[in-house]
Amino acid sequence: MKKLIVMAAVALFGTQVAKAQIQKGDILLGGNVNVLTHSDKVKDADGKNTSTSFGISPKVGYALNSNWVVGVFANTNFSFDKDKAGVKTKGLDINPGIFVRNYHMLGQSKFAFFAEGNASYGFGNTKVDGTKQDSYNQFNVNVQPGISYFVTKHFMVEGMFGGIGYNWKQTKDEATKVKTNNSDFGFNFTNQFALGVNFLF
Repeated sequence: MKKLIVMAAVALFGTQVAKAQIQKGDILLGGNVNVLTHSDKVKDADGKNTSTSFGISPKVGYALNSNWVVGVFANTNFSFDKDKAGVKTKGLDINPGIFVRNYHMLGQSKFAFFAEGNASYGFGNTKVDGTKQDSYNQFNVNVQPGISYFVTKHFMVEGMFGGIGYNWKQTKDEATKVKTNNSDFGFNFTNQFALGVNFLF
């Protein structure tokens, strides 16, 4: 009887693990949200500096099979700053793009390793008291590793590491119309880490 119970439990657990993977035709919906507020004030002084930033990064993908997912995403960030003199600065950043992921289940566990390649085109600007100070356009390409855990067969939590990235950015000073080009190539696997959640439908 004990052997029968153990075999039934193993069979049930194995079935749950088998279901905890991506299937062809699945829709992946996920992303992350971040909010940051900060303020500082000198003791016994009038006024204070305050800053708030809010970002939302939705992602939608389609599973070509149990290993490959392709999709689109948009990284956005909005910032608001106010100094002691009451000067307000607003920042806007929007970076839509495409991605492709390759998933591999880790043995019989509910963990899956993935590698993601993505590319995005971004734009944004900075305004001080309603007057635009500068604007920019940029292009990003990244290759990032990550790991997902299937909490259920329809819900995953994931972590992504820095990876390899290239960024090209052109900033225009609105007052002088002078444009400045910058490019960066980064190789970071330990300095950056991001958490997110995904749903499968």
